[in-house]
Amino acid sequence: MKYLLTKLSLLLRLRTIHRFTPIHQKIAFIGFLSFLLLSQNIFAQLNQVASIEIPKNNKMEETMTVLPLENDGLLLTLEKNGMYNRDGMQWTFQKYNTDLHLSWTTNFSMAYEYELQMSFQNKDYLFWLFSIPETPKINIVRIDLARGEIDEFKGELPSIIDFSFFKVLSNTAFLGGVYFDKPIVASFSFFNQKAKVLHGLYDDRLEINALEIDEKRNELNVIVKERRKGKCGLVIQTYSYEGKSLRTIHVPDKEGNSLSFISGKMLTLNDKESLLVGNFSNNCNEFSKGLYLTRLEEGLEKNTSIIKFADLKNFFSFMSPKKQEKLKEKIEQKKKEGKDPNFSYKLLVHNLLESKNGAILVAEIYYTLPKNYNSFNTITRTQFKNYENKDDYRFTHAVICEFDKEGNLLWDNALVMDNLESGELVEQVQISSLQDRYLMAYFKKGKVQMQQIRKNVVLGEIETFEIKSDSTQKADEDANVAAWYNQNFLVWGKRRLEGNSRLDELPREVFYLRKLHYVPQKETKSQ
Repeated sequence: MKYLLTKLSLLLRLRTIHRFTPIHQKIAFIGFLSFLLLSQNIFAQLNQVASIEIPKNNKMEETMTVLPLENDGLLLTLEKNGMYNRDGMQWTFQKYNTDLHLSWTTNFSMAYEYELQMSFQNKDYLFWLFSIPETPKINIVRIDLARGEIDEFKGELPSIIDFSFFKVLSNTAFLGGVYFDKPIVASFSFFNQKAKVLHGLYDDRLEINALEIDEKRNELNVIVKERRKGKCGLVIQTYSYEGKSLRTIHVPDKEGNSLSFISGKMLTLNDKESLLVGNFSNNCNEFSKGLYLTRLEEGLEKNTSIIKFADLKNFFSFMSPKKQEKLKEKIEQKKKEGKDPNFSYKLLVHNLLESKNGAILVAEIYYTLPKNYNSFNTITRTQFKNYENKDDYRFTHAVICEFDKEGNLLWDNALVMDNLESGELVEQVQISSLQDRYLMAYFKKGKVQMQQIRKNVVLGEIETFEIKSDSTQKADEDANVAAWYNQNFLVWGKRRLEGNSRLDELPREVFYLRKLHYVPQKETKSQ
């Protein structure tokens, strides 16, 4: 901008000194406008390149969700529910390509006594888990993402489960949850609709942390928290596709280790090696002291790396520069005194992303706030039963780290989230690759906040883009934003169209979906 103003000042001085004729003045002004327009390329842009709108049926309760499928397009789902409809729920699935052109559409309905519990998606299918409350009856719906064909698999579980986990490996579904306050995982075969309980998990000293599918080995890893004699750790119970117990791994396995691993996310590197990454504490509570990475080879722990928050170069970047400097001085002083800097935070750990060197870990730092019942938020039918007595969440920042395959930390960086608040503990940060860097983004009050990073270097300032459903509307604070593929993002929501009394048009609502392409700003020499 300083360069642009200098050019403008020079042009005005030339006009004064040489007393341009009108034609010369016109040529010079056109040249300046051309320069000005070209100079806009130094600023980042989030351009709309395609869009669709779908009229909303005002006689029904309708909601729209969007599932990005990377380069394969997206799946748009319309859920329809009549106010007094005993015929059950109705869905319309629509597959679009990356240009937002319709590939296929199909309809589906489910008997009213079934409730949608959870979903799971792999590269070929979207799976929905339905159940009849207070019964062991389930119905798993499989939607073919390539053709739109729908299959149903009905059956009964060995017992009633309060579901928390749902994964599918080939033609077997694995359902995890709680039965009489004890953890339970059941397998359900699509071939014969038979179910059975996996052994070794029904123990009140265990708590399921995650179900991880290993498609390379055709195995299921059940990660559980174990509490015994006042100490906590993680246990990985591995099962075959048929549900046979294969091995049990305790992490960490060193005797006398005082660390408590709180969570674990797995990434399969090849037929022999896997990475387990998560956060740890010094006791059994949910406040983390740092991150860990364990390398597993053929089911055995090879080595574990411990990274404390004070060891991360950019972990405290959410603070002001002055506070950061004071904190770093305090950390160095404690180290000189032989003391261990002690910091505790709550972390929401994302699934691992595979990288050329190993794995990328993203984790969001948050704390809880008491629910404000005076400002009651709109909630959906499926959320209502779990709404009471829940907290709000405030996110301060997110950390991103890359580890090599040996478990060594290569670099770390952070995204300031400016105390973003949410009524649900769900992932807020979207991440996409951009040549040799990463683009981290989140949505807050109608605006997308984006930050470019290259390893441990922050490139420029946080960029802000306001999301509007059209040029006349204010920012859409209730819009949804998701990273899609390359430098493309999806934004969707609902907006109201005003009627025209002259044409007897009534106000109406439409669902909208926008494809936005991110054009980065040119780098400065300092970058």
